[in-house]
Amino acid sequence: MQEVIIVGAGLSGLATAYFLKSNGVDALIVEARNRWGGRIDTVQAAGNATPVEMGATWFADKHTYLMRLLKELELPIYKQFQKGIGIFETDASEEAQLFQIPDSEEASYRVAGGTSKLTDALAQQIGTENIILNSPIISVSELDDVIEINTAKGERLTCRYLVTTIPPFLLLSQKIAFNPPIADEVKSVMENTHTWMGDAIKFAVEYERPFWRQIGFSGNVFSHAGPAIEVHDHSNYEGSRFALIGFLSADASNMAKEEREQKVIEQLTRLLGDEAASYLSYTERLWKEEAYTFADYGKYIMPHQNSGHPLYAKPLMNGKLLLAGTETSPVFGGYMDGAVYSGLATAHHILQEKR
Repeated sequence: MQEVIIVGAGLSGLATAYFLKSNGVDALIVEARNRWGGRIDTVQAAGNATPVEMGATWFADKHTYLMRLLKELELPIYKQFQKGIGIFETDASEEAQLFQIPDSEEASYRVAGGTSKLTDALAQQIGTENIILNSPIISVSELDDVIEINTAKGERLTCRYLVTTIPPFLLLSQKIAFNPPIADEVKSVMENTHTWMGDAIKFAVEYERPFWRQIGFSGNVFSHAGPAIEVHDHSNYEGSRFALIGFLSADASNMAKEEREQKVIEQLTRLLGDEAASYLSYTERLWKEEAYTFADYGKYIMPHQNSGHPLYAKPLMNGKLLLAGTETSPVFGGYMDGAVYSGLATAHHILQEKR
């Protein structure tokens, strides 16, 4: 039997296990995907091996829990490049508006080498032998003084404390059998909690050189004409690999990948000049296509709706089942900082209970 089992090897789950281990308590992590990291995923672009973020990317000085963890793990960070001219367009048939980004703009940061450096470092600290991949859970049962979980692979595991970091809405939509069932009051909140990143479409276009910088542009684009509604410079820490990265409109999910790529390049060329058409590679991620990141709400849910709801702080199953994850965090819920805070708060709760 395990003392603690954590469901989900995203940032919240890894942070929970890390903080527990730092205090002498080992935890086993069970993950449905074939990798750890969850909604953090740095991939190598095909053209010139530029690291591009298909998941969580930016953070700021106000994200103190994340900043503290990065410092503790000795992971270097660097400022997001945003010097120069930004572009805003309301209609593709009208001339775009140009604006100068002020020096007073709050700095955003990125992890050198990619955000996956953080989740990889946590996995190494925890011990990769303590992370079971490709094991979605199908049931959770309270048995006297323990919790039993069963996975789709037929694994049966027991623990004194079970921490689930699955986003609340997904925890219900994945039809996991809970015995006893989750109380209706809690289920009602879970059913109306937004899943961060779930409906995002992220893309990156890799280039041989940062031509936008060389003509005085920051790489920042904000558009109502789409399909790219937001674009940023995405060059690497060393200044040797160059890309533009951003988000596509929700309507872009109805296109084939080839059409999305074509329209993105056409838009960047229209806004930044002909050199934007000479790109090395195009990379994208439709998070709604990942079963462990998105499920259809069937209604409109506002971004960050019910993040950090007070009910998420109350353990279930007589204190043995804890709801964690960035959506449950009262501090920057739905952000990386919220994920780290959730891990720290969950670990602290378990350690207090064990005293």
